[in-house]
Amino acid sequence: NKLYISCFILHQHQLTKNQKTTTSDFDSVRLSLGGNITLSQAIILSAIQMDSDEFKSVGHYRDTPIAQWWLSNHSKGNNPTAQFRTELNQGRGNGTTNNLKADGVRLAGKAFWAETKGNSYKLKTESEMDSNTLKEFNKLKSALVIEKSVIKQEKISLHDFSEPLKTFENQNDYSDYLYRNNEYYVPSKIEIPLNVFVIGTVNVDETTYMFSPKVLDRSNVIEFNEVDLFNAYGYGTQPNISSKIPANKVNEEFDMSISLATMESTITVKDTYPDKFDIIVDAFNYLKPLNKHFGYRVFNEICSFILNFCGTKATDQEVINAIDLQLLQKIMPKINGTDDEILDLITNLISLTDQHNLLRSKNKLERMANNLNMTGYTTFIE
Repeated sequence: NKLYISCFILHQHQLTKNQKTTTSDFDSVRLSLGGNITLSQAIILSAIQMDSDEFKSVGHYRDTPIAQWWLSNHSKGNNPTAQFRTELNQGRGNGTTNNLKADGVRLAGKAFWAETKGNSYKLKTESEMDSNTLKEFNKLKSALVIEKSVIKQEKISLHDFSEPLKTFENQNDYSDYLYRNNEYYVPSKIEIPLNVFVIGTVNVDETTYMFSPKVLDRSNVIEFNEVDLFNAYGYGTQPNISSKIPANKVNEEFDMSISLATMESTITVKDTYPDKFDIIVDAFNYLKPLNKHFGYRVFNEICSFILNFCGTKATDQEVINAIDLQLLQKIMPKINGTDDEILDLITNLISLTDQHNLLRSKNKLERMANNLNMTGYTTFIE
């Protein structure tokens, strides 16, 4: 039997833009700033969020979500107002808004104006900041933009009770722990992180049916047909298999960030690799008369794959490799039918793959064409 795997990100759970900030939402900001947020940075981030050109009391900056997040994670003092005021005044002399010493040793002291007596503060404009302060300010502003675009995923409900439940009956003891004293507890909800992918495996035999088009549009179908006798048993000679990772990606640190396929991905590929984008469009046009063509989602996901695979400065062959994989994994699994239905389609696609050196897809199409010739019917599953 052959093994097929269908991989897709969790689309069945709602993904939404972060519209309401909570104190746990600033991990993305912290990570983008190198793993830590100082009090000065938290105050400046608060001011950026407030977007006000008026003088505000310390309490206004202290009570923002990110300031409260900082206090709950970093502060050990009993007087947060004093902490914030000290940070804003550290190293500066008293003065007026028009005559203020801007040489504070703290970043917040350099980034804010203070009213007389230092009871109210407002963030300086970018033109009023010195070059070093402006550099730090821009870094913080960029980090906050990243935080605003964080993707959220709803938790999956397991039961309606507010506390975890024991896994056996007649017990009234609840616990905040899922495992304690050799006993298991079931939480009310569980969260599946965005870096977790759902992978379905199918052993192909005469009873196997292909996935529906709705599933295929959301997945990459990967075949495991090759048997490597050399690496398994040391038999024969080592296969001459070149690296499938683009040369400019080999030494890069593995990127665990999550990107969603959007229209921007398609537009970027269209503008960056216009002649290669035409290959995808040609495949689309061959499929359309038979109503086997794909929609915006597949366009976006193919182009997102290309950008993740080889970026925007790739060689022609690197882009061809990415398109070859996507033609094989996302487009061809939907092709099936009789000789009368799809012979011309298979012939046209073989010509397309031969013209552009899409070797993986061409080999698969030729096997499908052979099955079509022998039995009068073919499908992606062999």
